[in-house]
Amino acid sequence: MNIPSCSLPVWKDLYEAAIAFRDIACWEWMSDSDVFGVQNPESGEVGYCCVLGQLGEVFGLAVYLGPEGLEQHRKIQSGKIHAGSPEFAYSQSCLTAWFGDRNDLDQADLKVVGNLGLKFRGSNVWPQFRSLRPGYLPWYLTESEAKYLALSVKQAREVALCFDKDPNWLSAPGRNHYLVRVPVDRGGGWSWESHWLKPAPTAKTKVRSYPLDEVRLRRIKNASETRQGIWEVDALYMPAPVEGEERPYFPYAILCAHHESGFILGTALTEPSDWETKFPPCILDCIENNHLLPSALWVRKEELRELFEPLASRLDIEVQLIRKLPAIDRAKRAMLKYFKHRR
Repeated sequence: MNIPSCSLPVWKDLYEAAIAFRDIACWEWMSDSDVFGVQNPESGEVGYCCVLGQLGEVFGLAVYLGPEGLEQHRKIQSGKIHAGSPEFAYSQSCLTAWFGDRNDLDQADLKVVGNLGLKFRGSNVWPQFRSLRPGYLPWYLTESEAKYLALSVKQAREVALCFDKDPNWLSAPGRNHYLVRVPVDRGGGWSWESHWLKPAPTAKTKVRSYPLDEVRLRRIKNASETRQGIWEVDALYMPAPVEGEERPYFPYAILCAHHESGFILGTALTEPSDWETKFPPCILDCIENNHLLPSALWVRKEELRELFEPLASRLDIEVQLIRKLPAIDRAKRAMLKYFKHRR
């Protein structure tokens, strides 16, 4: 298990900021819909903060990273993403500072607490910090993440105190504006100013190109495989995390099924960061192993359509965006039921 290293002074700064934030108990007058931003002095990226704890279930601060993180928070607020959905479980991009009980912490957390000489008593007072990235298990902070989270927690405390005095303090002057705490270098350290800013546009997901094996494609096209029917193709996260080089991840799986019969033609697992290079060869494996060429591939994710288009065009296969994939959904239900009973 590869735990990122973080220096003791950085930990000290973060824990002190978290304790000061915890002690004002701002969840008593703020909700997770009171969103504000804190700009990272190093990268310029804005993290969008929300205070959690008004419902008395989870206490802390979540910092959603960039416009993509903010968009995800909006979907959670609107109900488009709910706690039981795969997108909620596997697609969050944020840093968190939670306050729980001692048994919520693991040995790595307790070691830092011991090294800092800190002592906590009671429930919902023990700080725990995590980094969430899409497709990966919540993990320990890197030093740069810890520095930025400390700044965010400090600024969240300042915002919360201002909001306590003036409940309209976060009322935006215009549509889609957020109060953002912006660092200004005065030469002797950072000072902070409040600006009303629009979020940057969310970046369109770009599918990485991959090298096509032209020899293999010609061999497949020239062979006498039967062209038969429609194949459904989709991708999903497996709920059982595995060890990765940097941090544990939920394997991202491609599933290919024959539309008419429901027969599973092939699967492949990959790390979330490497799916663009692993999924196309899986389709070619399905063709060669089953001695079949589909007339069409049905997918419901735009990124899969973009990924398979170059390969499919060379084999005269049409790629179509389809909302309902009945064979895939039956296979998904069976797989998820299997994992549920294994726990």
